[in-house]
Amino acid sequence: MTLIEVLIVGLAVGAHVATWGAYKDSPYEGFHWSRFVRSIALSIVIAAVVAWLVAPARPSLVVLLGVVYCLERLITEFWKLFFRGHAAETFTIPMRFSIFGKTVEATGPRYALGVVLSLACIGAIWVTGWLQSVLPPMPQVFAIVIASVSGWLTAVGGAWKDAPIEGFSGWKFLRSPVVAASWAVPLSFLSGDWVLLGLSAGGFAVASIETYKAFLVRGRPPGKFDGKPVRFTFSHRRQILAGAHALLWAGLALSLVMGLAGRELDSVFLAQAAVAVLAAVWSGLTLVRAVLNPVPVPA
Repeated sequence: MTLIEVLIVGLAVGAHVATWGAYKDSPYEGFHWSRFVRSIALSIVIAAVVAWLVAPARPSLVVLLGVVYCLERLITEFWKLFFRGHAAETFTIPMRFSIFGKTVEATGPRYALGVVLSLACIGAIWVTGWLQSVLPPMPQVFAIVIASVSGWLTAVGGAWKDAPIEGFSGWKFLRSPVVAASWAVPLSFLSGDWVLLGLSAGGFAVASIETYKAFLVRGRPPGKFDGKPVRFTFSHRRQILAGAHALLWAGLALSLVMGLAGRELDSVFLAQAAVAVLAAVWSGLTLVRAVLNPVPVPA
């Protein structure tokens, strides 16, 4: 990727994360520019590192967009779980790592566990790449199955954190694997690399699910703030955030459509077109539900 492409990918991912996060959480904890900018800055750094690591392979920018999204969410969630300090009473569902709903307050063991699990994730990524290099070529459907693993890991992590408080939901558990596998189908025509495909499918799955939870589920507070009072009113600002989020999905769709001009009608063309359609659908739903027809903040 060129420097301009790195900046575009980082800005797009960071702004996408920041808009749904601020829209969803600001009524309960206020709007913080530092957090908003943090997501963008972190995404730019990740985009630069990923571009350097995968430069010889020259993967599709669409795939890299999903990879950066997945890594930004992974790093941020690990920070919240294991290393960030915050008041536990702020949330209904503990954001700090917990065991069966009981948070681990001791910093030493929690930090150590965070480091171990971080190294385990890096090791799993390395092993996946190594296995692909030593195994004979596999059918495309195998790559799609491998990619869906990111969704299963997200589901397990979400159930571990939320189920002790909210109860176990089969639909919520299966949602991430199904959405990740669905994204993996078109993305598998753009990259055959198991690691990049798995991370990218996971990233787009998170982006889709968070758009759904933040903008399309109406009249229901986020689970971590369920039962907490609404302390801030940002009606106008929240509409701006929703509009920006819709524009980001629309920008992805438009850039993909423009990239199809003059291309041969092949599997790559169809894959990019499919991603463009999905992005356009999310953009339209967000625009209609959260911008043109807003509802009051759920109490």
